Amino acid sequence: MVDAKILLWDLETTHLKADFGTLLCAGYKWLGEKKIYVPTIADTKRFQRDPTDDYDLVKSFAEVLREADIWVTYFGKGFDVKFMQAKMLEHGLGILPNTPHVDLYFVVKQNLALSRKSLGNVATFLNFEAAKTPVDGRTWKKAMAGSRAALKYIVDHCRADVALLEEAYLMLRPLVRQHPRVAQAIEPCRVCGGTRLQRRGLAVRVTKGERYRWHCQNCGSWMVA
Repeated sequence: MVDAKILLWDLETTHLKADFGTLLCAGYKWLGEKKIYVPTIADTKRFQRDPTDDYDLVKSFAEVLREADIWVTYFGKGFDVKFMQAKMLEHGLGILPNTPHVDLYFVVKQNLALSRKSLGNVATFLNFEAAKTPVDGRTWKKAMAGSRAALKYIVDHCRADVALLEEAYLMLRPLVRQHPRVAQAIEPCRVCGGTRLQRRGLAVRVTKGERYRWHCQNCGSWMVA
């Protein structure tokens, strides 16, 4: 039984640096639910006056981030969290909570010998069902200038990224060596909350006492308890 609220999320911005960039949209999905949400800057009242005013979008998405018990991103520690935190401070919205964070980019980097570590390349290599959509420079520049048609394409791109992120998480989470516990009880798998655990021998310890290795038959994770 999974008790934790796990949020998969991704940002699309006009620039990699918050002092030069605007938050265009924020894609997110709660693990276990079907719907992918992608609120955009065009949904806000301030967009009509200034297409670079992302205050409302930053504020509303910050509330979503604060609801989560665990974040899942792809290179979120390197970009998304930093961008979001900078924008929150810019708008006087405080700081993000110290939420447990699973960044799949570093899981891939540490465990898979691939030519490129991008989410798109991982998806192609592992034959994910969802497909990553390309975005050309012209479309991005039009979205930056306030084009609703271009922004819609960015939204579709963001939604596809969140779908890929979920597939990546479900496949790669057994490789997350220090995955945050998803259930309060000790018995379920700490990664997925499943109860189909098999004991697979003793774990070697440097101190006295026995601890066993367990293998989750739901998600494939290994743990010691």
